[in-house]
Amino acid sequence: MKLKNLAIAALAAVMLFAGCASKPPAVDEPIIDEPVAQQVQISQAELSDLHARVVAARKDAFDLGAKDFFPEDYAAADARYTAGKAALDADGREVAKAELEAALPLFQALAERSAGLAAQKGKENTAAARDRAIDSDAQLRSADAFSAAETLNEQADAALAAGKNREAAELYRKAIFAYDAAEKRSRALVVKENIDWYDYGQYDAGNYTLAGEKIALADGLIAGDPEGANDANAEALRRYNLVLKKGWELNAGSKRRLAEGYKKDSEAIKAQVAVRSEFAQANAVWNEALQAYAAENYEEASDLFSEAEELFKAVYEVAASKRANAEAAIKAAAERAERSGAIAIEGDLIIGSDTGPGAGNQ
Repeated sequence: MKLKNLAIAALAAVMLFAGCASKPPAVDEPIIDEPVAQQVQISQAELSDLHARVVAARKDAFDLGAKDFFPEDYAAADARYTAGKAALDADGREVAKAELEAALPLFQALAERSAGLAAQKGKENTAAARDRAIDSDAQLRSADAFSAAETLNEQADAALAAGKNREAAELYRKAIFAYDAAEKRSRALVVKENIDWYDYGQYDAGNYTLAGEKIALADGLIAGDPEGANDANAEALRRYNLVLKKGWELNAGSKRRLAEGYKKDSEAIKAQVAVRSEFAQANAVWNEALQAYAAENYEEASDLFSEAEELFKAVYEVAASKRANAEAAIKAAAERAERSGAIAIEGDLIIGSDTGPGAGNQ
């Protein structure tokens, strides 16, 4: 029995030892660092470059008429640009980059979609500009400018036929400026002819000279810078019109003084009473001339003052004739009355001598 107990105890000891030997020693868990997200730095130079590209794309789309052709899409693209620009100004670089990067392809797509429509619209507008130039007699008065416009128009047609919409749109734009330059040059020369005919250049020599210089400048620009040529000819037209206006103003003032002189002379002899209807007609034209003068329609005023002058002159002559006839009649009547009085006195004297004292004793 004792032996049995010893065996059991030994077995238990062996099992305990075996259990202790199989258990691994405790090991600490390794510490794993969480990865830290690295914030990407956006440089100001990068944003400035992006902003410049968006601005260029935006202008490109606008110049091609995207705002008119696709107003809703353009507004959406512009909203992204505006948000990006606001963030850029506030140094919100991440938002600025996101919004500007979103706006860029929108504007680029709008430009591509608009190019074809812009080219077609440019063709139509060029035809209208060409008609205006022809109506101004530009083929004769401004042959070089008109020829330059024709060349640009032909080049634009060729580009459009080849599917080069952007190139065509730009060429049509230049052709329109060239035709407009030819038209304005021709109109300016017509005004100059009127100035020279009436010798009005002396009244505004500065503008007259400057207008001629602008036409010469436009002639040198038309081939390479039709837009600049158009601006120069527009200025020439404006300057010549100022000269002509000044001439007509002075002319109208002179006509006004002449008409006013006859008006006062007519009123002095009571023509408004003697020839009421004729005076009223002349006065109506006079008032119309005053209104035109006040509105600075000096050419019209000049013509109306001339008409009023003739009418008042006629009124004066008729009234003066009536006045002279009336005065002559009054004078004749007075003379007759004087003669009648003299005869009466003489008769009284005769009668008196016949009935005086001693008349019956003869």
